[in-house]
Amino acid sequence: MKKIILIACLLILSLISIIFLYHYRVETDVRSDQQHSDAPFSHDLLDQVYKEHVENGQVHYTNLKANPEKLEDYLDVLAGANLEEMSFAEQLAFWINAYNALVIKGVIDHYPTKSVRSVKLFGGFFSRLKFNVAGEMYTLNQIEHDIIRTEFVDARVHFALVCASKSCPPLAETVFLPETIEEQLDDVTLKFIADPEKVRLNRNENIVYLSKIFKWYETDFTEGYDGVADFLADYLPPEDAEFVLKEDVTFQYLDYDWSLNDIK
Repeated sequence: MKKIILIACLLILSLISIIFLYHYRVETDVRSDQQHSDAPFSHDLLDQVYKEHVENGQVHYTNLKANPEKLEDYLDVLAGANLEEMSFAEQLAFWINAYNALVIKGVIDHYPTKSVRSVKLFGGFFSRLKFNVAGEMYTLNQIEHDIIRTEFVDARVHFALVCASKSCPPLAETVFLPETIEEQLDDVTLKFIADPEKVRLNRNENIVYLSKIFKWYETDFTEGYDGVADFLADYLPPEDAEFVLKEDVTFQYLDYDWSLNDIK
């Protein structure tokens, strides 16, 4: 009887270990060594992926998982990119597109799943998946926080980066391009703030309901602005802008829906 109990305990411990290792181990997207090219970097392959598998800001992951060739080819191009030859605008467009493409890659590698939070425990989707970009290995957190937020310092990027969840910004219809990135960042910011599921004004109760993005990254909205209210006012119609700037208005943050931005 004791042997049976011991064997059962060992089996349970083995199962727990397997589950633990799955959720906590770092997964690396291995790519063959890519040669740097002197040709201008192109996001055309990713643009084709969007045209074929993205609709109304959501992704048809089932179809994309079955036909990943163009996404994989784009990731090969990312791995061999030469950032030293890129301008500021080219690098910003590069990193935004890279982040969004790698999020999609992380999802289809673990699909079917109902949420990126189900892929790894405690936000591990963003911290324990590693990808090759320009010959270096990065997690999604490193790309977002250590590169995009730190080196480019533009709060509008929060409405361009898509974490594959329903409360995230919708995926843009086209890739970001250096020659139009200023207009594109303004466009995605305007669309996000105009969405009542992300920003909603309640004049009767003097409340502004906001996406938690504004809470999580509150300090990012002080660069060139006097905080979140001032930033919002820049993208709202005059009457709404006046309302959010009132001293007696309070901000309340909406629940964040981490359900996958999947087209079923």
